Amino acid sequence: MLVSLEIKNFLLIKKISINFIDGFNAFTGETGAGKSIIIEGLKLALGGKNQTTLNLKENEKSSIKAIFEINDLIKKNLLAQNIEIEDDYLIVEREINFKHKSKLLINGEIKPLSYVKGILKNVIEFQENFEQQELFDNKYFLKFIDNIGGINKDNLNLKFEKFKDLKNAYLAFINNEKNINEKLEILRVKNKKINVLNPKKNEYEELINKRNLNKNIKKYIDISNEIKKSIFNLNSNDNLNTLEKNLNKLKEINLEYTDISDKFASLNLDINELLNELENKFDSINYEEIDFEEIDEKIFQYQHLSKFFNVEPENLFSIKETILNEIETLDNFDREKKIMFNKYHDALNIYKEEALIVSNLRKKESKKISKNINDQLPIVNIEQGEIVFKFSEKEEKDYSSQGYDELDVLFRTNINSEFSSIKKVASGGELSRLLLIIKSLSANNDSNLTLIFDEVDSGLSGKIASNVSEKINNISKKNQVIAITHSPQVASKAHKHWKIEKIIKNDEMTSQIVELNNESRINEIASLISGTKITETAKKVASDLLKNL
Repeated sequence: MLVSLEIKNFLLIKKISINFIDGFNAFTGETGAGKSIIIEGLKLALGGKNQTTLNLKENEKSSIKAIFEINDLIKKNLLAQNIEIEDDYLIVEREINFKHKSKLLINGEIKPLSYVKGILKNVIEFQENFEQQELFDNKYFLKFIDNIGGINKDNLNLKFEKFKDLKNAYLAFINNEKNINEKLEILRVKNKKINVLNPKKNEYEELINKRNLNKNIKKYIDISNEIKKSIFNLNSNDNLNTLEKNLNKLKEINLEYTDISDKFASLNLDINELLNELENKFDSINYEEIDFEEIDEKIFQYQHLSKFFNVEPENLFSIKETILNEIETLDNFDREKKIMFNKYHDALNIYKEEALIVSNLRKKESKKISKNINDQLPIVNIEQGEIVFKFSEKEEKDYSSQGYDELDVLFRTNINSEFSSIKKVASGGELSRLLLIIKSLSANNDSNLTLIFDEVDSGLSGKIASNVSEKINNISKKNQVIAITHSPQVASKAHKHWKIEKIIKNDEMTSQIVELNNESRINEIASLISGTKITETAKKVASDLLKNL
């Protein structure tokens, strides 16, 4: 809800401060007094473009400050944009200096214009002659039909997301089709290279070990021969076995040597086993059979291929399986493509089934809505007006989470005329009154909006003006309405009423605003009825209008 508006040094306004209420707020005043300046100032504060010459003096600045109570709609928008405001109020201020340079502040901090537009999205609406952009947007009417009909699209949203994901996956897959042969050729070259080497697990580490052996081969042979000689001498002398036998004899004489004898026997056995293992190891290596040049060549191949495949040499063995899997996948491309297409097409059909349910609900609801609107058009002085909703199915590329409906909204103001787009056939006043009907229909679904009507009652009087006032009043039951009006019927329905006056002082004309009490309201509404010369009859009519509030 818009709580207050303060305007300084903006066109005819030197300084005004307005405290709004929830419900119906009305402004009246003679033509040229500055009523629409208030609307222009508010639009400017909310990020609008400055279309006027302010004629500010040097070092002078214009300032427009709008304060909003942070309701659920604003909280939702703040959350969507990851903006945190700890206060209970949103304070938006626009300042423009004498050089026409401006800045926007949100709760005291300078922010880009896009911030405030995002925060107040779907919170405040301006309804002015020729400014009813919603009526030119068929998506707005589709949303309007869904809201009025209470059409639930949760299942449609879920099925669309699944369809979209599977379609994107399929399209991404077939986009690679033209590169399949090229990729296969590259993979086969890689496979050929890897097969030439035929790397095995741990083979590279073993090759490195053998190469190290080659570097120390002479030293290795000398040491191993020395060890063999020592083993031979040990076996020839048989000293260990002799020592074991004598300890065994000593144990039989003195049991105190039992433990020592047993331990030595065990150690002698282990030593003999180790010596046998060592001899076998030496005998197994035939240095003449090891081709160290071949080992070096294979190590080089490992290292060369590791650079080609960008892996460590010891991990080359794992590349082979990966390449074979990729070749198999590409060789089976057509089979995979068919599987993915079937999944995508099944999801498409499931989505279309749900979209058809939603579409049928919309068509049924749209007939009720169009009849309701058409019945009310004569009430707002569009006697032969008629609106129709025509549905068609979009192309698949335009399917969305909202369904596949393409909606055309057609209108005519004369039964002898052809239907056409609303923009082409409706005047500014007719647009305002048509939108008023639509807003009144959605009043039960909408809440916490701030709707600003600028002279939607222009040129209306009598019963028609009363009908318009009833609709505005109905909207204000759940929403805040701010209306600039020349109609006594509309003004009389307001819960709070201001009069805007122009004052000429020292050849300078300015605007001022006055909040009206009960007595002054009677006089103001009477002036709307009879003009500058207020009659008792007009005052009586004004009083009666207010009694019907």
